[in-house]
Amino acid sequence: MALERLLSSLERDAAQQVDALLAAARARAERVTRTADEQDARCKSETLEARERAQRAAVELALARARRAARGRVLEARARLLEQVFGAARDRLPAAADSQAFRAALPARLAAARACLGDSPAAVRCAPALLPALRELSRETEGLALQPDPAIATGFVVASCDGALEVDETLERRLRRRRPALAIAVLRALEEQAS
Repeated sequence: MALERLLSSLERDAAQQVDALLAAARARAERVTRTADEQDARCKSETLEARERAQRAAVELALARARRAARGRVLEARARLLEQVFGAARDRLPAAADSQAFRAALPARLAAARACLGDSPAAVRCAPALLPALRELSRETEGLALQPDPAIATGFVVASCDGALEVDETLERRLRRRRPALAIAVLRALEEQAS
């Protein structure tokens, strides 16, 4: 009987050890599974976040490129429009040179150009159509030599006799000098009309 009790006690102890080992193994397996699940979830989350960041960056880059391309097209269209406007203005310069307003401003323009050269003698090259008017004006001014120049369509150029200084009072040159300010005014006017 003692042997049976001893065997029974050993079986109980063995069963308890087996149960304890199984419980420990199950607990460890649960911890390993939980840790693996957490790592898997973290990895999935990080992967999704990385993909979302990459997609957002790609979308932002595509938007930036599209905006830059659109701005480029707008700038090109504005440049073409301004070229048309200034081309039309250049086409009207000969008519402007024949206007009463232009002829009335000639004395002041010639005096201002002459003042830039001081008292030194000067040569005036002018559009052939302006020669009579400038000849009349130059009678009051000493040291001016007049010369018609078919290359000048509108206005005149006053130059020192040594060629060191030249004042260009042609309408073409005046239009080029004023182009930046006029371009801003034209574009502003267009924007106001569009609104």
